[in-house]
Amino acid sequence: MIPMKNRSIGIVCVAACSLVLGIAGCAGHAHRDGGATASAVVTLDLEGADASRVFDVARETLMEYRFSLDRVDARRGVITTHPKRTAGLATPWDQEQSGLDQEWEDLLNEQRRVVRIDFNQDGDRYSALQIQVEVIRTNRPGWRIETESVRLSDHARIRDRDGELMPRAFGEVIGLDTRFALRLADSINAQLLPATDER
Repeated sequence: MIPMKNRSIGIVCVAACSLVLGIAGCAGHAHRDGGATASAVVTLDLEGADASRVFDVARETLMEYRFSLDRVDARRGVITTHPKRTAGLATPWDQEQSGLDQEWEDLLNEQRRVVRIDFNQDGDRYSALQIQVEVIRTNRPGWRIETESVRLSDHARIRDRDGELMPRAFGEVIGLDTRFALRLADSINAQLLPATDER
């Protein structure tokens, strides 16, 4: 027979776990723009800042967040990153998350972020930059869970209408992380302010 005190502690623990998981589920996708379109971006006005300095600061900011750069094109005014995965609460050294809801969502799902920065250039000056952060979730369809042992679980292979085997996993853009884009813009702006004040 389980003592009443231990039973009460067990019930409280189960209730707390259920509440945490419930909140994480309800808060899922909270980082996405409510009804935002795929073209939604965060714009930072630069008031004619030096193009080469702005470009360098933006690139260094992305590297400080440990993003691997994909395309770095100063002539066309664009920087893009490779998708970067974090595990939320399990990877406290990553700083992309802007709240506990994002920490939980990244922990419970395999998600990656891709950053794109576009620069509006006017000669050797930039008038503005636009930041967009996409969140890509990995889907693994057809997972068959073995009831006797989870390690024996496998994936069913699905064929498309042409009879070709579909990939075991695929990434899907589930939304835009505007909160992180705003934080990137603030970080870039903060590094540019000293140079602006000197003029």
